[in-house]
Amino acid sequence: MKGVDIQAVKRADTQIILSNTYHLMLRPGGKYIEERGGLQKFTGWNGPMLTDSGGFQVFSLGSGDYISELKNRYHAGRSGGQGGIAKVTEEGVICKSYYDGAMFHLTPEYSLELQCQLGADLVVVFDECTPFSNEYNFTKQSTDLCHRWAQRSLTAFQEQRKSHQGLYGIIHGGIFPELRKESALFNNDLDFFGQAVGGSLGQTQMQMEEVVATAMAHASKDRPTHLLGVGKISDIFMGIKYGIDTFDCVHPTRIARHGCALVKRIFNNHATREHLNLKNTVHATNDRPLEDDCGCQTCQNHSRAYLHYLITARENIVINLLTVHNVHFMNRLMQDIRQALQDHTVGDFELMYL
Repeated sequence: MKGVDIQAVKRADTQIILSNTYHLMLRPGGKYIEERGGLQKFTGWNGPMLTDSGGFQVFSLGSGDYISELKNRYHAGRSGGQGGIAKVTEEGVICKSYYDGAMFHLTPEYSLELQCQLGADLVVVFDECTPFSNEYNFTKQSTDLCHRWAQRSLTAFQEQRKSHQGLYGIIHGGIFPELRKESALFNNDLDFFGQAVGGSLGQTQMQMEEVVATAMAHASKDRPTHLLGVGKISDIFMGIKYGIDTFDCVHPTRIARHGCALVKRIFNNHATREHLNLKNTVHATNDRPLEDDCGCQTCQNHSRAYLHYLITARENIVINLLTVHNVHFMNRLMQDIRQALQDHTVGDFELMYL
């Protein structure tokens, strides 16, 4: 939770936090956190935690960002060439620390060992993350590898899990419906606590919805379901239509660090956007809060004009103020959606936000 302290996270009615296994592995280390009593005690968060497997960061940081993936530089990393620092083998991934350049080997067994050491309540199998542009045969090969890694992850988890921990499988298959179906059925047959839809979700919003719809059509209806790395407002409304229960995304805190605040459509003159850019001079004389009906500390005490001033004056406190609002906004959104689902009014409710 960059830009905000844990007490503010609690005051925003947060129910669960995701922690990043890859970054914590590099610094300060899983064993170190275990010796400090686990993530909850170490961070002061007395509540549920989810950890990812570290796989996404290995591939995104090791092989370049999405632009590089679009330019097909990823393939050099996979085959061990000069274009990337990650090498994928049957055993796992060999990659380089972005802190000091040291080489390390991340395997399904090591990922699960780390996650169990961190002490999270919900942990995730180790997987390979591939770009959406890959052809069928490449994606098929990767999906089969993810399935073998998932079985190894499950075995490692069962050997060292703590009593409160549950393991999520991941449905892969890229943009190919038959592979998504195959992966969903594979996960259904294994003894997972929950399931996640992951891997490449496509290039466009429409393609992502097709991928999610296909995966959920074949996924178990009896397990909690997570959509990995997705969490914009429109994505959430899309996901709940198909039975997604939880989401994770850096979007709310990241845009706060860039001077932006999430708002409902009725508080945004640019209705095609999900957020306000407080850098814009139009906010310099606006004495209203970000949202008139928001109960967060930022909206209760500060105006858009003041936030704009803080940004132009390069006062770091504005990152905290916008992050507090955005975290509160997302938690309130999810609370409202849960109520709307009970009342069967999600369609009407969605119009307030989008």
